[in-house]
Order: sequence, then C-alpha cells, then structure tokens
Amino acid sequence: MNSILITLKQTTRPHHERLEKKLDLFAPDFSQGDYLRLLIAFWGFYRPIETRLTGLPELRACMPDMLRRIKLPLLSADLRALGVGSDAQEQLPVCRDLPVCDGLAAALGCLYVLEGASLGGQVISRHFNHSLNLNAHNGTAFFTGYGAATGPMWQAFTTRLMAAGADEAALVNSACETFLSLEQWLYPP
Repeated sequence: MNSILITLKQTTRPHHERLEKKLDLFAPDFSQGDYLRLLIAFWGFYRPIETRLTGLPELRACMPDMLRRIKLPLLSADLRALGVGSDAQEQLPVCRDLPVCDGLAAALGCLYVLEGASLGGQVISRHFNHSLNLNAHNGTAFFTGYGAATGPMWQAFTTRLMAAGADEAALVNSACETFLSLEQWLYPP
C-alpha cells in the first residue's frame, strides 16, 4: 500500500470511527424512519459536495470516470422509492458548511472519504436488506453503490490518487475536513 494511502487511513480513522459510532446503523432499533432521515441528510450533503467536485476541471481530468462516481442519483432514487418525490427533494435542506475543495489535492481528499463510504456501503446495504427488507431497487441503491464493481472502482480511484502527485498535507487535511463537515451536518453542535 502506498504511503499516502496509509497516512490517509491512519489520520482519518478517528473521524471515521467517531462518525460510525454516532450513526449506529446496526442498532437493533434502527427503523425505516431513521433510515429515511439518514438518506435525506446524506442527500443534503452529497448534493452540494458533488456539485462542487464535478465543477473542478482538474479533478475531472484526473478522474475521467468522475460522473460515474456521483451518488446523488442513487440517493434520489432511494428517496423516491421511500416516498420522497423529486419535487419534495428539491425542497430539502443542503449543507452550506462544506470542506474547501479548491484544488486537485483538496478534491481528492474529499473524494477519498466519499469513495471510501462506497466500500462500507456494501456491508450496510446487506444489513438493511435483512433488517429493513430493502434492496437496491427499493431503497438501498446509495449503499449498494457500484455493487460488484466496488472493489475495482476503489482500486481505480486509489491508483489515480497515488499517480496524481498531489500535495499530501492538503489531501489529508481535506479528508479530515470532509469527515468533520459531514459529522457536523448530521449532528449539529
């Protein structure tokens, strides 16, 4: 494993673990209502952050499959499946306190967090399939993500991240800021 990936994983681990603990997705009393509230909150975070990321030409050049990596359509499909129509989605609140993504290194740090969530989403989608009777067609498209292609998509991402030669400190700082921004959005102080 490349040293930047090791640094990213080690530095973001406390943020990741804290957020995972707060989310407590595997709690026995986590209901479909809790799940819907979570998807709405994720939609409010992913909409502006993905808009910002896809607007960066240097990121699109580094990640030619960037549009395939966008999760907002999956979140929107899940919300529609759970009764929140497209018009209602447009009225949902969005996060305004986003991490800075003003260059390639910062964008890659942010994307590291979002792409990493796709890995964990595989376990989460299986859990909600059993606990809430949901699948990729009726509410877990976001967590199912790339499905069988998740491993190869992660590998392609990390290969491009390592080849980008981006400033390591900016990458790591952005990844940490992304975790903090998401945590504050989901759990305001």
